[in-house]
Amino acid sequence: MRGRRSPLVEERAAAGGTRLETTPRAAARDVSGPCHTPIMSTQTPSAAPAEPASPHAVAAHALEAVVGIDEAIASLQAMRAHLMAGLARMAVDDALETRTDQRLALREVAAELATRQRRSDRTLEAELGGAMVDVAHWPATVRAWGDARIHRGHLHVIAEVGLPLQDPAARAAFEAALLPHAERMAPGRLRRLARRELEQHLAEPLVERHRTGREQRGISVTDIDDGMSVLRATIPTLLAHGIADRLTRIARTAPADDPRTVDQRRADALCDLLLTGDATGSGIEGIRAEVSVVIPATALLAAGSSADAEAASHADTIAPRLLGGSLVDAATVRDLAATSPGWSRLFTDPLRGHVIATDSYQPTAGMRRLLRHRDQTCRFPGCGASAHRTDVDHTIGWAEGGSTSLGNLAHLCRRHHTLKGATRWRLEQPEPGTLHWTSPTGRTYTDEPTPTGPRFTEREHHRARARTRGPEPWHGPPPPADAPPLPF
Repeated sequence: MRGRRSPLVEERAAAGGTRLETTPRAAARDVSGPCHTPIMSTQTPSAAPAEPASPHAVAAHALEAVVGIDEAIASLQAMRAHLMAGLARMAVDDALETRTDQRLALREVAAELATRQRRSDRTLEAELGGAMVDVAHWPATVRAWGDARIHRGHLHVIAEVGLPLQDPAARAAFEAALLPHAERMAPGRLRRLARRELEQHLAEPLVERHRTGREQRGISVTDIDDGMSVLRATIPTLLAHGIADRLTRIARTAPADDPRTVDQRRADALCDLLLTGDATGSGIEGIRAEVSVVIPATALLAAGSSADAEAASHADTIAPRLLGGSLVDAATVRDLAATSPGWSRLFTDPLRGHVIATDSYQPTAGMRRLLRHRDQTCRFPGCGASAHRTDVDHTIGWAEGGSTSLGNLAHLCRRHHTLKGATRWRLEQPEPGTLHWTSPTGRTYTDEPTPTGPRFTEREHHRARARTRGPEPWHGPPPPADAPPLPF
């Protein structure tokens, strides 16, 4: 795959004769070669200093440099797509030869890439599959991408809108009709044109396509900053616009002195309707599910006495959070705690911040709860699946003599539980909570539990004192000789 040559941009500074040479040569000229980064070179002028460049000339040169760099990036992205497609194809071919699951073969490669790059293996698996489809189904579009005649957004539009086309001839005709337009317009405008063009190549009527599309309906939640989350729903278009219209009508019934914006009133109405069935209610009143929240004690103090007020003033500095790690503001937690039927204490290691114990009456249930609070998520590096939705796995299998103990148990989601047992990935737990994953290529990746409690560090003067005087003597009573060992 070869791309077109990127322009050479040079900017000579007025005072020192410094030249910024932006040369994405290899990326724009031949994406199969190494990538050259921008070069900063200093030259001593042999003649009189150049005239100072005007701000407009500097801006013009900077714009040209950005365009050249973006062209190089597009070429490199297309090269990466080819390489990813090749990796995926080799994994699938190996699976066909050994008669193993093709999805597990892709998952094995994705896990290796993800741990090397500190990314999600689900994301990498999707990229592997997407690259294989893009290169196979839309070859002319990928070539145009490599030539920097279009960008990745154009490819996404063509591939996404053209997804219903299963006939190779129809895909080729659809692609040929859109590529000339993609070179002249932005992806947003291309999408509208692509939808109209799609109707010319579809043999299946809209009714049948809608019936198929309905199978993809669902919801998802994405946590963002400041204790907020994004709720997404994939539902039929008619219902989506109907819901939006009803929320807008409810928002417009608010009194004139309501300080909330229209968007805020719509969001509040959505929460109230879903959780209480009443658009004028309070959404938090409808929360009846069991929610585990790690709450600093100071977050629950009311500003009664002066001491309580001083302690409560620090509540927001150590914010409460859900078990999965999502932050929750202290006021909301106090409202939830007021109606909670019971309390559980969590004891954390003051040096490492890991949970080491929790109250329990039944040992088996207590071990599960302790593991859930220790792990919080699936323990494969980079996986964020909540421990509530994962399996408690024996690191050394029960059939192989592994014990049911805290040092041999960890939470794995079904995806990575299968990866451990059905692929060449291997797992060890040298100490409780510390997991060592070994990839098929022999690389080892360590996953530590996410700290839950505060960490305490030794001050420098204490460390210096310990180095000069040794440890402080212990004057307390010795532990009883018959004291049972701690279970962790």
